[in-house]
Amino acid sequence: MVQKAWRALHFIMHIVKKGNKNMKSFAYTSLVHPILEYEAVCWDPYRKCQIRALDHVQNKGAKFAHNSGSSDWESLAQRRKIAHVCALQSVYR
Repeated sequence: MVQKAWRALHFIMHIVKKGNKNMKSFAYTSLVHPILEYEAVCWDPYRKCQIRALDHVQNKGAKFAHNSGSSDWESLAQRRKIAHVCALQSVYR
């Protein structure tokens, strides 16, 4: 699954390399972000190497979209915790 996210990210980097910050961010959040989100929730990585692999893809996407290493995106660990709480809440309703 990480390879699928890398392929999508490299595709975006190749196609939208001359776009502005908003276009790059939109392309990332519409094509790569759902893949990472699905991986983080369904796969539920618990090993440090698995978490680092997912975070590496997100950090590379942030660097590409914002032309720096920092972004205002939530980390995958935070989104995974939120998804777990939402899933537990829907089970106990």
